Amino acid sequence: MRTLGTIDLEMLHLAISGGGRVDESSLERSPLKRLGVGRILDALASLRDRGMLTINEDGSFSMTDASRRILWDEEVPLWARILRLLEIRSCSPSEILSLLNMRRQDMLSGELDGLARRGLVLFAPRIRDGRLEGIYEVLPDGIARLEAAEESGIFDAHLPGVPDALGIIDEISHMVGRSQSINPEEKHVISGKLSGLRDLIEAQTDSDLRPRMPGRDAREAAACNRGGSDTPLS
Repeated sequence: MRTLGTIDLEMLHLAISGGGRVDESSLERSPLKRLGVGRILDALASLRDRGMLTINEDGSFSMTDASRRILWDEEVPLWARILRLLEIRSCSPSEILSLLNMRRQDMLSGELDGLARRGLVLFAPRIRDGRLEGIYEVLPDGIARLEAAEESGIFDAHLPGVPDALGIIDEISHMVGRSQSINPEEKHVISGKLSGLRDLIEAQTDSDLRPRMPGRDAREAAACNRGGSDTPLS
C-alpha cells in the first residue's frame, strides 16, 4: 500500500466526501483552508505525482482507483481498512466512521471489538482538544498482520478466530428473534442458551488473550513435573 500522511488523508477524505472530486470551492469550505494556498498546492501536486489524484480540464482533481482502494473500496475487508487508517493516525470510533465514509456504527463496533480481542489494536483514553475521549491505535501485531496481507495480496474477508463465532451467534439470535414460526417461550429459551454460549466463548477468549505473568510458563512446567503446585497460579 502507498503510504499516506495525515494531510494526504484529509485531502482524499474531502474528495471522497465530494463524490471523488476536490476543487477550489470545496477546499475553501474545508478545514484544509488553514494550510494556506502554498501547502495546499504542494499536497495536491504530491498526491498527483503518486497517482492518487488526476487533474481535470476545469482545474479540479479526481481520485484514482488506486487512492480509492486504500480506504474506501468495499472489496477490501473492513479490518484491513481500519488498520490502514490507524497506521496513518490514531482515531476515535466516530472519526473512523467518518474517515472510512461508513454509515453503520454497529458494523464498525463489531470489527473494532474483534481487532482489540486479537491484540491488533488498542483502545485507550486520550486528552484531545482539552477533553477526554477514547482513541484506537494500531499495535505492532496489527501492523505485522496488515503487512503480511499486503505482501501476499490476500485479504481474508474475516480474520480467523473467535469473533467470527460470536458473529454467527448474533446472526442466529437475530433470525430467531425475527421468526414467526417460533413461539415466545421457545424464543426465550433459545436466546438464553445463545447468550450463555456467547458468555462462555467471550470468557475463554479473554483468558486466552490475557497477558501471561513473567516466569509463569516456567512455574507451570515445574508444577507439572511435580504433579502439582504449592502456590496457586494467578
